[in-house]
Amino acid sequence: MLEPTAETALHKLLPFLGPVASTAGWLRGTILAGGPALVCLGLVLASAGTPESNAVSAYRPGGLDLHQASRVLASRPGSIEGCAPLSGPNNRDAAEARPGSIERVLAVLAKSPTARPVMARARDRGVHVCLDEKTELLAYYFSSMGVIGVSTELSEGGRVAFLAHELSHVPQHPRYSDNRYYPPEDLFLLRRIREATAEAVATRIAWELRAAGYPEPWIEKADSPYSDVARAFQYAAESDGSSQGLQAATRAAFDRWFAAGWRRNVYDRMTLDHLRRISSDGLGLVPPRQKLHERFLIGIAALGGGNFLVETHGPALNDPYYTGRISNRNKAGLRRVLHDAELAAVPIGEAPTSGAAL
Repeated sequence: MLEPTAETALHKLLPFLGPVASTAGWLRGTILAGGPALVCLGLVLASAGTPESNAVSAYRPGGLDLHQASRVLASRPGSIEGCAPLSGPNNRDAAEARPGSIERVLAVLAKSPTARPVMARARDRGVHVCLDEKTELLAYYFSSMGVIGVSTELSEGGRVAFLAHELSHVPQHPRYSDNRYYPPEDLFLLRRIREATAEAVATRIAWELRAAGYPEPWIEKADSPYSDVARAFQYAAESDGSSQGLQAATRAAFDRWFAAGWRRNVYDRMTLDHLRRISSDGLGLVPPRQKLHERFLIGIAALGGGNFLVETHGPALNDPYYTGRISNRNKAGLRRVLHDAELAAVPIGEAPTSGAAL
Protein backbone atom coordinates (compact mmCIF):
# COMPACT_ATOMS: atom_id res chain seq x y z
CA MET A 1 0.00 0.00 0.00
CA LEU A 2 1.08 3.55 -0.61
CA GLU A 3 1.47 5.96 2.24
CA PRO A 4 -1.80 7.93 2.65
CA THR A 5 -0.15 11.21 1.69
CA ALA A 6 1.14 9.74 -1.54
CA GLU A 7 -2.19 8.09 -2.28
CA THR A 8 -4.00 11.39 -1.79
CA ALA A 9 -1.56 13.31 -3.93
CA LEU A 10 -1.80 10.77 -6.74
CA HIS A 11 -5.58 10.84 -6.74
CA LYS A 12 -5.32 14.59 -7.30
CA LEU A 13 -3.61 13.79 -10.58
CA LEU A 14 -6.58 11.85 -11.94
CA PRO A 15 -8.27 14.82 -13.62
CA PHE A 16 -5.15 15.27 -15.74
CA LEU A 17 -5.03 11.70 -17.02
CA GLY A 18 -7.70 12.43 -19.61
CA PRO A 19 -8.95 9.54 -21.75
CA VAL A 20 -6.14 7.29 -20.56
CA ALA A 21 -7.67 7.13 -17.09
CA SER A 22 -11.15 6.36 -18.38
CA THR A 23 -10.13 3.71 -20.90
CA ALA A 24 -7.18 2.05 -19.21
CA GLY A 25 -8.29 2.35 -15.63
CA TRP A 26 -6.30 3.65 -12.69
CA LEU A 27 -4.50 0.85 -10.94
CA ARG A 28 -1.75 2.23 -8.80
CA GLY A 29 0.82 5.00 -8.49
CA THR A 30 4.16 4.66 -6.83
CA ILE A 31 7.64 6.03 -6.86
CA LEU A 32 9.77 4.00 -9.24
CA ALA A 33 13.48 3.61 -8.52
CA GLY A 34 15.63 2.47 -11.41
CA GLY A 35 18.74 1.85 -9.33
CA PRO A 36 21.25 4.55 -8.48
CA ALA A 37 21.31 5.78 -12.07
CA LEU A 38 17.71 6.70 -12.50
CA VAL A 39 14.69 7.67 -10.43
CA CYS A 40 11.38 8.90 -11.79
CA LEU A 41 7.69 8.81 -11.01
CA GLY A 42 5.90 5.59 -11.95
CA LEU A 43 2.26 5.85 -12.98
CA VAL A 44 1.06 2.35 -13.70
CA LEU A 45 -1.98 2.06 -15.93
CA ALA A 46 -3.61 -1.11 -17.14
CA SER A 47 -2.74 -0.57 -20.78
CA ALA A 48 -0.38 2.39 -20.69
CA GLY A 49 3.39 2.52 -20.70
CA THR A 50 5.63 3.54 -17.87
CA PRO A 51 7.44 6.88 -18.11
CA GLU A 52 10.39 7.06 -20.43
CA SER A 53 13.53 8.76 -19.24
CA ASN A 54 16.99 9.10 -20.69
CA ALA A 55 19.61 6.99 -18.94
CA VAL A 56 22.12 9.82 -19.23
CA SER A 57 20.43 11.07 -16.08
CA ALA A 58 22.99 8.74 -14.54
CA TYR A 59 25.14 11.88 -14.60
CA ARG A 60 23.27 13.13 -11.59
CA PRO A 61 21.70 10.60 -9.21
CA GLY A 62 18.60 11.92 -7.54
CA GLY A 63 14.85 11.73 -7.61
CA LEU A 64 11.82 13.32 -9.13
CA ASP A 65 9.75 13.44 -5.99
CA LEU A 66 5.98 13.31 -5.82
CA HIS A 67 5.60 17.05 -5.29
CA GLN A 68 7.70 17.88 -8.33
CA ALA A 69 5.91 15.35 -10.52
CA SER A 70 2.53 16.61 -9.35
CA ARG A 71 3.56 20.17 -10.17
CA VAL A 72 4.56 19.25 -13.72
CA LEU A 73 1.58 17.02 -14.45
CA ALA A 74 -1.04 19.26 -12.86
CA SER A 75 0.24 22.13 -15.00
CA ARG A 76 0.11 20.16 -18.22
CA PRO A 77 -1.84 22.84 -20.13
CA GLY A 78 1.23 25.06 -19.90
CA SER A 79 0.68 27.16 -16.80
CA ILE A 80 4.27 26.52 -15.68
CA GLU A 81 6.64 29.09 -17.09
CA GLY A 82 8.69 27.36 -19.75
CA CYS A 83 6.01 24.88 -20.95
CA ALA A 84 4.68 24.95 -24.48
CA PRO A 85 2.67 22.71 -26.77
CA LEU A 86 4.26 21.64 -30.03
CA SER A 87 1.39 23.37 -31.81
CA GLY A 88 1.11 27.14 -31.98
CA PRO A 89 3.82 29.74 -32.58
CA ASN A 90 6.75 27.34 -32.71
CA ASN A 91 7.54 27.81 -36.38
CA ARG A 92 9.38 31.10 -36.15
CA ASP A 93 13.04 31.28 -37.02
CA ALA A 94 15.40 30.15 -34.29
CA ALA A 95 17.20 33.47 -34.43
CA GLU A 96 14.03 35.27 -33.29
CA ALA A 97 13.55 33.16 -30.15
CA ARG A 98 15.22 33.64 -26.79
CA PRO A 99 18.35 31.45 -26.48
CA GLY A 100 17.62 28.21 -24.63
CA SER A 101 13.85 28.74 -24.69
CA ILE A 102 11.45 25.97 -25.69
CA GLU A 103 10.52 28.00 -28.76
CA ARG A 104 14.15 28.22 -29.88
CA VAL A 105 14.89 24.57 -29.13
CA LEU A 106 11.86 23.48 -31.17
CA ALA A 107 12.81 25.84 -34.00
CA VAL A 108 16.31 24.36 -34.08
CA LEU A 109 14.95 20.79 -34.07
CA ALA A 110 12.70 21.63 -37.02
CA LYS A 111 15.83 22.14 -39.14
CA SER A 112 16.28 18.34 -39.14
CA PRO A 113 14.30 16.46 -41.82
CA THR A 114 14.11 13.48 -39.47
CA ALA A 115 12.85 15.55 -36.54
CA ARG A 116 9.98 17.18 -38.43
CA PRO A 117 7.70 14.11 -38.76
CA VAL A 118 8.56 13.08 -35.18
CA MET A 119 7.53 16.52 -33.96
CA ALA A 120 4.35 16.31 -36.04
CA ARG A 121 3.37 13.06 -34.29
CA ALA A 122 3.94 14.70 -30.91
CA ARG A 123 1.97 17.77 -32.03
CA ASP A 124 -0.95 15.58 -33.11
CA ARG A 125 -0.98 13.98 -29.66
CA GLY A 126 -1.01 17.29 -27.84
CA VAL A 127 2.40 16.75 -26.23
CA HIS A 128 3.68 19.63 -24.09
CA VAL A 129 7.37 20.36 -23.58
CA CYS A 130 8.53 21.89 -20.29
CA LEU A 131 11.77 23.36 -19.06
CA ASP A 132 11.87 21.94 -15.54
CA GLU A 133 14.13 23.77 -13.10
CA LYS A 134 13.49 21.43 -10.17
CA THR A 135 13.79 17.95 -11.65
CA GLU A 136 16.81 15.82 -10.77
CA LEU A 137 16.59 14.16 -14.18
CA LEU A 138 18.15 15.63 -17.29
CA ALA A 139 15.06 14.77 -19.34
CA TYR A 140 11.94 12.62 -19.08
CA TYR A 141 8.80 11.69 -20.98
CA PHE A 142 5.50 10.74 -19.32
CA SER A 143 3.80 8.93 -22.18
CA SER A 144 0.43 8.66 -20.47
CA MET A 145 0.46 12.39 -19.65
CA GLY A 146 1.85 13.77 -22.89
CA VAL A 147 4.55 15.70 -20.99
CA ILE A 148 8.23 15.99 -21.88
CA GLY A 149 10.49 17.69 -19.36
CA VAL A 150 14.00 18.98 -19.98
CA SER A 151 16.26 20.20 -17.19
CA THR A 152 17.14 23.88 -17.19
CA GLU A 153 20.67 22.90 -16.16
CA LEU A 154 21.36 21.68 -19.69
CA SER A 155 22.98 23.93 -22.27
CA GLU A 156 20.93 24.84 -25.30
CA GLY A 157 22.67 22.13 -27.31
CA GLY A 158 21.99 19.65 -24.52
CA ARG A 159 18.33 20.64 -24.45
CA VAL A 160 18.05 19.99 -28.17
CA ALA A 161 19.83 16.64 -27.90
CA PHE A 162 17.76 15.39 -24.98
CA LEU A 163 14.49 16.67 -26.42
CA ALA A 164 15.24 14.85 -29.68
CA HIS A 165 15.59 11.62 -27.70
CA GLU A 166 12.41 12.08 -25.70
CA LEU A 167 10.39 13.14 -28.75
CA SER A 168 11.59 9.96 -30.46
CA HIS A 169 9.77 7.98 -27.78
CA VAL A 170 6.42 9.58 -28.59
CA PRO A 171 5.56 7.46 -31.68
CA GLN A 172 6.45 4.30 -29.72
CA HIS A 173 3.51 4.53 -27.33
CA PRO A 174 1.10 2.96 -26.68
CA ARG A 175 1.83 0.32 -29.36
CA TYR A 176 5.23 -0.57 -27.91
CA SER A 177 4.44 0.12 -24.25
CA ASP A 178 5.02 -2.51 -21.58
CA ASN A 179 2.29 -5.12 -21.35
CA ARG A 180 1.93 -7.46 -18.38
CA TYR A 181 0.79 -10.24 -20.70
CA TYR A 182 4.22 -10.48 -22.34
CA PRO A 183 6.76 -12.96 -20.89
CA PRO A 184 9.39 -11.25 -18.73
CA GLU A 185 12.20 -11.82 -21.24
CA ASP A 186 10.10 -10.08 -23.89
CA LEU A 187 9.70 -7.05 -21.63
CA PHE A 188 13.47 -6.84 -21.20
CA LEU A 189 13.87 -6.87 -24.98
CA LEU A 190 11.05 -4.42 -25.62
CA ARG A 191 12.51 -1.74 -23.34
CA ARG A 192 15.96 -2.20 -24.83
CA ILE A 193 14.58 -1.79 -28.33
CA ARG A 194 12.60 1.31 -27.37
CA GLU A 195 15.71 2.96 -25.97
CA ALA A 196 18.04 1.89 -28.76
CA THR A 197 15.58 3.19 -31.35
CA ALA A 198 15.08 6.54 -29.62
CA GLU A 199 18.83 7.03 -29.24
CA ALA A 200 19.52 6.08 -32.86
CA VAL A 201 16.89 8.53 -34.11
CA ALA A 202 18.15 11.29 -31.80
CA THR A 203 21.70 10.70 -33.04
CA ARG A 204 20.51 11.01 -36.63
CA ILE A 205 18.75 14.28 -35.77
CA ALA A 206 21.93 15.65 -34.19
CA TRP A 207 23.89 14.66 -37.30
CA GLU A 208 21.43 16.48 -39.56
CA LEU A 209 21.52 19.57 -37.36
CA ARG A 210 25.29 19.56 -37.57
CA ALA A 211 25.03 19.55 -41.37
CA ALA A 212 22.51 22.40 -41.11
CA GLY A 213 25.01 24.57 -39.24
CA TYR A 214 23.99 23.80 -35.65
CA PRO A 215 26.67 21.41 -34.31
CA GLU A 216 26.03 21.83 -30.58
CA PRO A 217 23.77 18.74 -30.10
CA TRP A 218 26.33 16.58 -31.92
CA ILE A 219 29.12 17.95 -29.75
CA GLU A 220 27.03 17.08 -26.66
CA LYS A 221 26.63 13.49 -27.87
CA ALA A 222 30.28 13.14 -28.78
CA ASP A 223 31.18 14.14 -25.22
CA SER A 224 28.68 11.87 -23.46
CA PRO A 225 28.43 8.20 -22.42
CA TYR A 226 26.73 7.71 -25.79
CA SER A 227 29.77 8.83 -27.76
CA ASP A 228 30.25 5.27 -29.02
CA VAL A 229 26.77 5.41 -30.57
CA ALA A 230 27.65 8.73 -32.24
CA ARG A 231 30.93 7.32 -33.58
CA ALA A 232 29.17 4.27 -35.03
CA PHE A 233 26.69 6.55 -36.78
CA GLN A 234 29.38 8.91 -38.06
CA TYR A 235 31.54 6.11 -39.49
CA ALA A 236 28.62 4.65 -41.44
CA ALA A 237 27.28 8.02 -42.58
CA GLU A 238 30.68 9.16 -43.86
CA SER A 239 31.13 5.86 -45.69
CA ASP A 240 27.95 6.41 -47.71
CA GLY A 241 26.37 9.84 -48.00
CA SER A 242 23.23 8.61 -49.76
CA SER A 243 19.77 8.29 -48.22
CA GLN A 244 20.37 4.55 -47.95
CA GLY A 245 23.64 5.35 -46.17
CA LEU A 246 21.68 7.44 -43.67
CA GLN A 247 19.46 4.43 -42.95
CA ALA A 248 22.54 2.24 -42.54
CA ALA A 249 24.07 4.78 -40.15
CA THR A 250 20.88 4.80 -38.08
CA ARG A 251 21.00 0.99 -37.95
CA ALA A 252 24.67 1.15 -36.91
CA ALA A 253 23.78 3.49 -34.03
CA PHE A 254 20.90 1.21 -33.02
CA ASP A 255 23.13 -1.86 -33.00
CA ARG A 256 25.88 -0.08 -31.09
CA TRP A 257 23.48 0.78 -28.26
CA PHE A 258 23.38 -2.91 -27.28
CA ALA A 259 27.17 -3.21 -27.05
CA ALA A 260 27.49 -1.37 -23.72
CA GLY A 261 26.78 -3.50 -20.68
CA TRP A 262 25.98 -0.50 -18.49
CA ARG A 263 23.20 0.58 -20.87
CA ARG A 264 21.65 -2.87 -20.96
CA ASN A 265 21.86 -3.19 -17.20
CA VAL A 266 20.31 0.22 -16.47
CA TYR A 267 17.26 -0.45 -18.61
CA ASP A 268 17.00 -4.09 -17.57
CA ARG A 269 16.81 -2.85 -13.97
CA MET A 270 13.97 -0.55 -15.01
CA THR A 271 12.13 -3.54 -16.47
CA LEU A 272 12.77 -5.47 -13.28
CA ASP A 273 11.36 -2.57 -11.25
CA HIS A 274 8.32 -2.51 -13.52
CA LEU A 275 7.74 -6.22 -12.87
CA ARG A 276 8.10 -5.72 -9.12
CA ARG A 277 5.63 -2.88 -9.25
CA ILE A 278 2.91 -4.66 -11.18
CA SER A 279 3.42 -7.84 -9.11
CA SER A 280 2.06 -5.97 -6.10
CA ASP A 281 -0.91 -4.24 -7.72
CA GLY A 282 -4.48 -5.50 -7.83
CA LEU A 283 -3.95 -7.77 -10.83
CA GLY A 284 -0.37 -8.82 -10.20
CA LEU A 285 1.85 -10.81 -12.50
CA VAL A 286 -0.04 -13.16 -14.77
CA PRO A 287 1.03 -16.11 -16.91
CA PRO A 288 2.13 -14.87 -20.36
CA ARG A 289 -0.58 -14.77 -22.99
CA GLN A 290 1.28 -13.11 -25.86
CA LYS A 291 4.74 -13.27 -27.42
CA LEU A 292 6.63 -10.56 -29.20
CA HIS A 293 7.45 -11.35 -32.80
CA GLU A 294 10.06 -9.70 -34.97
CA ARG A 295 7.43 -8.70 -37.54
CA PHE A 296 5.87 -6.60 -34.79
CA LEU A 297 9.09 -5.26 -33.32
CA ILE A 298 10.63 -3.95 -36.54
CA GLY A 299 7.70 -1.56 -36.93
CA ILE A 300 9.23 0.59 -34.20
CA ALA A 301 11.91 1.67 -36.69
CA ALA A 302 9.46 3.32 -39.10
CA LEU A 303 10.78 6.79 -39.83
CA GLY A 304 9.22 9.10 -42.36
CA GLY A 305 8.50 6.92 -45.37
CA GLY A 306 11.05 4.23 -44.54
CA ASN A 307 12.21 1.82 -41.87
CA PHE A 308 15.87 1.68 -40.89
CA LEU A 309 15.62 -1.94 -39.70
CA VAL A 310 13.77 -3.26 -42.75
CA GLU A 311 16.01 -1.45 -45.24
CA THR A 312 19.35 -2.50 -43.74
CA HIS A 313 21.22 -5.69 -42.94
CA GLY A 314 21.69 -7.01 -39.44
CA PRO A 315 20.73 -9.79 -37.05
CA ALA A 316 17.09 -10.61 -36.43
CA LEU A 317 15.73 -8.85 -33.37
CA ASN A 318 15.37 -12.18 -31.56
CA ASP A 319 19.10 -12.75 -31.94
CA PRO A 320 20.99 -13.12 -28.63
CA TYR A 321 22.92 -9.94 -29.48
CA TYR A 322 19.72 -8.04 -28.71
CA THR A 323 17.99 -10.34 -26.24
CA GLY A 324 20.87 -11.82 -24.29
CA ARG A 325 23.57 -10.76 -21.84
CA ILE A 326 21.17 -10.05 -19.00
CA SER A 327 23.38 -9.63 -15.94
CA ASN A 328 23.44 -12.33 -13.28
CA ARG A 329 22.18 -9.76 -10.79
CA ASN A 330 19.15 -8.91 -12.91
CA LYS A 331 18.48 -12.59 -13.62
CA ALA A 332 18.54 -13.29 -9.89
CA GLY A 333 16.21 -10.36 -9.27
CA LEU A 334 13.82 -11.69 -11.88
CA ARG A 335 13.80 -15.12 -10.29
CA ARG A 336 12.92 -13.56 -6.95
CA VAL A 337 10.07 -11.58 -8.49
CA LEU A 338 8.67 -14.65 -10.23
CA HIS A 339 9.08 -16.78 -7.13
CA ASP A 340 7.29 -14.23 -4.97
CA ALA A 341 4.52 -14.06 -7.56
CA GLU A 342 4.34 -17.88 -7.67
CA LEU A 343 5.27 -17.84 -11.35
CA ALA A 344 8.62 -19.54 -10.87
CA ALA A 345 7.76 -22.06 -13.57
CA VAL A 346 7.81 -19.32 -16.22
CA PRO A 347 11.10 -19.84 -18.10
CA ILE A 348 13.70 -17.10 -18.17
CA GLY A 349 14.68 -17.52 -21.79
CA GLU A 350 17.14 -15.67 -23.97
CA ALA A 351 14.86 -14.82 -26.88
CA PRO A 352 11.24 -14.76 -27.95
CA THR A 353 11.13 -17.07 -30.93
CA SER A 354 7.48 -17.51 -31.76
CA GLY A 355 4.16 -15.73 -31.70
CA ALA A 356 2.19 -13.28 -33.76
CA ALA A 357 2.23 -9.55 -34.21
CA LEU A 358 -0.09 -7.74 -31.84
